[in-house]
Amino acid sequence: MTDTPTDKRAPMASAPMKYREDGEVDWGNMWDTFCVLAVEGGPPHRDSMLHGQEDADPNSPGYEYAAQEIIRGIHEVSQLHARLDKTGWLAIPTQSAAYAKWVAEAICEENVEARSEKAILFVPVGDYFTLKGEIKNVITAVAKTTHYWIDHVPPDVKRTLALQAQLSNVRDTVSKWLKR
Repeated sequence: MTDTPTDKRAPMASAPMKYREDGEVDWGNMWDTFCVLAVEGGPPHRDSMLHGQEDADPNSPGYEYAAQEIIRGIHEVSQLHARLDKTGWLAIPTQSAAYAKWVAEAICEENVEARSEKAILFVPVGDYFTLKGEIKNVITAVAKTTHYWIDHVPPDVKRTLALQAQLSNVRDTVSKWLKR
């Protein structure tokens, strides 16, 4: 009998939820290992892209809960401080434009929409997001990618990405001057 090859691009299995004594999800202790990032050839976290819900009602209880839980989870897994931004998005200030850009691109490879502007990383939120579904997906993608940036991206690669970000800023500034 021949074993069928495993599709290494199939979405990863979900980690079981862990809870603290107070009943809150223990995001900081959810995972003991991460599989390889999708950007490095591992499986994406989700099988389809999770988008920010820009038409959500930001005053609805579902949206407020999802936003606050993602903000709490992101802090527990990365020590980053997310905040509400435009409807459908949370903004996460990071240490550099290179960090924000690399993490945003890696999160997109996990099938969670993300983007960056300068040193700010943006991740999605929506009023239909559930704790064991989309909320966990966003937090997991941030946990995986920030872990890899901090512990696995070599310093020379980080320096190169920082230089690229600086050159991009210079190009943008020159372009603005030339349009005047």
